Amino acid sequence: MSGNAIRPIALKAVSAIAKAIPGLPILATGGIDSAEAGLQFIQCGASALQVCSSIQNQDFTVVDDYITGLKALLYLKSSGHLKGWDGQSAPTVRHQKGKPVLQLPSVVDQHLPNFGPFMKEKEERVAQLKKDDDLLADHYQPKIERPPMLAGTFVPPIRAIIAAAVSKIGSYGDLNNQQQVVAMIDEEMCINCGKCYMTCNDSGYQAIAFDPVTHLTKVNEDCTGCTLCLSVCPIIDCITMIPRKSAYVPKRGVPLMQNMNNRLPAVGPSQD
Repeated sequence: MSGNAIRPIALKAVSAIAKAIPGLPILATGGIDSAEAGLQFIQCGASALQVCSSIQNQDFTVVDDYITGLKALLYLKSSGHLKGWDGQSAPTVRHQKGKPVLQLPSVVDQHLPNFGPFMKEKEERVAQLKKDDDLLADHYQPKIERPPMLAGTFVPPIRAIIAAAVSKIGSYGDLNNQQQVVAMIDEEMCINCGKCYMTCNDSGYQAIAFDPVTHLTKVNEDCTGCTLCLSVCPIIDCITMIPRKSAYVPKRGVPLMQNMNNRLPAVGPSQD
């Protein structure tokens, strides 16, 4: 087996060697299918990259693509306004099917879903408010979603980021299992499709309640932060994971011994 499927194994091997023998030149291979994947290997300690499957799938032009991509990633590291950026996409502006969610007092937090008579009532409220309001007011002007990229003062070379992540790689035992997260659903962005409820009910912990009338969803205390709902939600950033404030007490049904005791036959004097 080769290619992207073995990347986690290859990353672990590279980082383990870099941690055991600092400064040893390492040629990394196994799943380098993009500039981002190459950057992962470099930060884990690789000083050179080997690409095979991607060239077979495409051609040698992928090498130029990876070099350009690495230059772009290094440039992003030099941008001052991205300080603290963790590599993830910036938070999405509240939207619904690509259109911005209206921040109107008569609509927000009024528990009005987006279908049937509820949608009609919401549209009537919005129309009435716009009729009475100045549509050229400042709060109706579009906001700048992404600031322009400013040139940095110093773009780090490749050698400056080799093994940059090795000191931050630890074992599973180093993680704090007490840090729990739960799902939070943005009611205004929700399109009431019910996908989060279905996946949590079928494959999760039945932690999402679904109102049969309004189709509004609500996360209860049984949420374990598995992110299944997040993975199936069709609206980007409608569901976010936030730190859990209350203590999490796992509920796994009837305890095993109690269940076994209920199934054991009663022991009594023999009737023979």
